[in-house]
Amino acid sequence: MQQTMQTTQLHMELTTLEQLADVIVCLQEQLKQWNISEEKQVDIKLCIMEAVQNALLHGGSETVLPKARVMWKCDAEQFCFTVEDNGAGIPLDIRENEYTETLKESGRGLLLMHAILDEVSFNETGNAITGILRW
Repeated sequence: MQQTMQTTQLHMELTTLEQLADVIVCLQEQLKQWNISEEKQVDIKLCIMEAVQNALLHGGSETVLPKARVMWKCDAEQFCFTVEDNGAGIPLDIRENEYTETLKESGRGLLLMHAILDEVSFNETGNAITGILRW
């Protein structure tokens, strides 16, 4: 039988990168409570930071401030997170890219997430990314 750990969902709408620190503090507390290894904690925090930064830098529009929403859950088998923004979404050709060009000014966050996580997926619009790290 699978042991289920407490599920935490953040319904914070972040509008600045400074607010990301609050999310990371909350995340770090949860990861420690769940006895996640320090190595996995670093990986998870890095991926969430990259996803939120991308959402705040590329979400929104000229007339609408970017907002990022973060949620995560953890159980005995995996950690799963979703970061969603209010932007138009990442174009399909970028979502399907192999992320091999590390010298570009953008895209390194997606490259890191694909290297660290077991699964990375987007919603149909491309304005929400879900990452899964299995134990």
